[in-house]
Amino acid sequence: MKINKTYVIAAVFVLGAALLIGGKLAANKDKFKSEVEISQRRVDKIPVSVDTIQIGSLSDNVKTTGNLEASAVLNLVSETQGKIIKIYKKKGDYVSVGTPIAKVDDEVISANVLTAEANYAQMQQDIERLSRLAAENAIAKRDLEQAQICLKKAKADLITAKKALNNTTIKSPISGYINNDYITVGQLLGGGSPVCEIVDNTPLKLNVKISEYEVAKVKKGQEVIVRLKTFPDKKFTGRIVSIAEKSDMAMKFNIEIVLVNTSNERLRSGLYAEVELPVKNEPKIIISKECIVGSMENPVVYVADAGKAVKRTIIIGQSDDQHVEVLNGLSVNEQIITSGQMNLRDGDNVNIIK
Repeated sequence: MKINKTYVIAAVFVLGAALLIGGKLAANKDKFKSEVEISQRRVDKIPVSVDTIQIGSLSDNVKTTGNLEASAVLNLVSETQGKIIKIYKKKGDYVSVGTPIAKVDDEVISANVLTAEANYAQMQQDIERLSRLAAENAIAKRDLEQAQICLKKAKADLITAKKALNNTTIKSPISGYINNDYITVGQLLGGGSPVCEIVDNTPLKLNVKISEYEVAKVKKGQEVIVRLKTFPDKKFTGRIVSIAEKSDMAMKFNIEIVLVNTSNERLRSGLYAEVELPVKNEPKIIISKECIVGSMENPVVYVADAGKAVKRTIIIGQSDDQHVEVLNGLSVNEQIITSGQMNLRDGDNVNIIK
């Protein structure tokens, strides 16, 4: 009997534990089911704010940016060889066309010129003498012809020698400022050795890009307004000198502008510039930048239509700090979602907040 009582106690304990565990599992199952139902529950309507799309214009000008460029940049190299004996101009100096920059030792080359001059003079005398003899039939005609050939060669040698002598004085072929120099007195130059870099900023160039919708509004010779951060209170006048006949991969057209560089401002190449091309813009759809989801390169907006959010991919044009032109993708009087669109998906139900 004692053994049977022990078994009964153990059986009661096991049964109680099983009931306790079963109850716990059932409670957890009900809780899990409730949480799943809550997570799967969808908000019927997402609250959003909208604005009615209207026609407008950002400005009467086409605006774009670029950097000033020198009209000419020349890396001057030596056409002669020899030791530099004098430097006339250095980095930072202004040079005009033909201004001497450096002098190379010309002692040997000067001697070559004297030899060439003497040979040429001698050949001229020989021609005169042989011509008299040929007139008297005292020499063969062939001797005179050979002498005339030698005279031409002597003349060519003299021209070459004088050219080499002239090259010993290294001169600037353009006007501008010496931006870098690469020579020192006593340095041995070879043919093709770099001498200096000359930058001509007298007229400056400015290459900017405009869209296919704007290129038809500008023309060659048109004056434009240029602003520089270096001179924030001044306006400069440029002139369009060329318009690209072909667009780039981004459907942008290059426009080259020439800007006169006066001595008062002393503009330099590389300066950041903002350009305004005065044209009359046609009115377009204008929206706030806040409406755009994603980047300006791939802009997307949402329109409220019949209580649903409709996703639209748009094409944009000009923009300012707050607004952007829409060239394609939206229509007038549609309701564009201005807030609450970050969590939207195409087709979601929306509730317009007044």
